[in-house]
Amino acid sequence: MELALQINSVFRVAGWQIVKPLEPLTPDHLLEDLAQYSKRAVVVDLGYYPENDAENGAFRIHAVRDQDWEHPLVDIKVRDANMALDLLRQMPGLLGRLGPL
Repeated sequence: MELALQINSVFRVAGWQIVKPLEPLTPDHLLEDLAQYSKRAVVVDLGYYPENDAENGAFRIHAVRDQDWEHPLVDIKVRDANMALDLLRQMPGLLGRLGPL
């Protein structure tokens, strides 16, 4: 199964709403809004900043509660796409360890 579809499935099976599904990553598709998932008051967001800047950019994973982007539950920045996708795939389980969402 393609990695993007697998990650979307992980979130879906864990009871998350897919707000913006992850699509396959390509060098010309490094956007600020790559994927977003929500469950109750928690949002997990994947983006690439600065957009389409493969030399200087990085993937960012944010998880916030109650739209509090100033105080995220998770704020991870990585340059490696495989690492970013692996961390994103683990988010439902990791956030579930914080207690009820």
